[in-house]
Amino acid sequence: MAITINDHLRIYGFYKYEKGYYISLFAAALVGCIVAYFVHGYMDIYMFMILYEIILYNSGKIAKVYFLIDVLMIMSVATLRQVPSFKTLIDIAFWKENLFDIMIMLASIAFYSLVGYSYKVLYKEKAKVEKLNNKLEESYKTLKEQSEEIEKLTVEKERNRVAQEIHDYLGHSLVALNMNLDVAANIIERDPKKAKDIIVKSKNVAKDSMDSLRLAVYALRDKEKHFILKESIEKLIENISHEDKISVDLQFDENVEKFPPEYKNIIYRTVQEALTNGITHGKANRFNINIYIKSNQVHFTIEDNGVGCKEIVKGNGLYGIEDRINSIGGHIRYTTKAGSGFKIKAIIS
Repeated sequence: MAITINDHLRIYGFYKYEKGYYISLFAAALVGCIVAYFVHGYMDIYMFMILYEIILYNSGKIAKVYFLIDVLMIMSVATLRQVPSFKTLIDIAFWKENLFDIMIMLASIAFYSLVGYSYKVLYKEKAKVEKLNNKLEESYKTLKEQSEEIEKLTVEKERNRVAQEIHDYLGHSLVALNMNLDVAANIIERDPKKAKDIIVKSKNVAKDSMDSLRLAVYALRDKEKHFILKESIEKLIENISHEDKISVDLQFDENVEKFPPEYKNIIYRTVQEALTNGITHGKANRFNINIYIKSNQVHFTIEDNGVGCKEIVKGNGLYGIEDRINSIGGHIRYTTKAGSGFKIKAIIS
């Protein structure tokens, strides 16, 4: 009954308190040895159960000490059972006679301990593997969620990019087309030849718009890698310039062509958006564009003589300009005043 009560308290109560647990464990080993010595029979199993508990559920120096104590107790009980009195323990003949039995007992304890420690190692490894598997499953789940999120963001980013490309291409082209058709409508009766030339020009603008739209939708960048910035800007100017309506003065540093294609594309789109906004919103008819290199940086300004504004209301065009320039660490600034035109100044390096 003492053993049962002690074990119950150790398992369900003392395990939370280290000192109480080890006192209970020592008491279990001691009482188990005493009972095994007097009762004999299958009580020996209990001593090995205590050894099993020490091996499997304890670690550190104190576990090693308790292991040695329990082994000594088991050997002591096994030895004392063979002697009629304690005086026999000092008799060499007794030890010679029982040496084989003692060796067998030590071998049995060693084998039992080896099995116990092996099981403990396997149990720990299994627990580690299960823990790693759980972490791996969590990591896989997290990775899958992140992958799905990245895919969504990539699709959204690409959709926004294509939308911006379409806006940039079609916005300018439609403004140029509309202006050309307005001019043609106004002069068709008094100057049919010039009106016909403008209509042909409008047709070319429409064709260019279709090609540009196709380029934006399918994200074909091969042309961007080889395009010449100055020629592209001059083509923009040609689409909107009329001797009696719109004039554009372009100052261009040829060394800008040495910069990477993505930089030239940003400059081109900024000029394109500035011309489109200046005509449609600012009612401008004169533009000054200056693109030059200073301190290994590209500086470019686009200034018009439009109506200006008190407060800048940004749309897709201006946001698109800022996103492109900011993406490469550039800077952009707007200057405007009601009745004093609009100026864009940017630096990229």
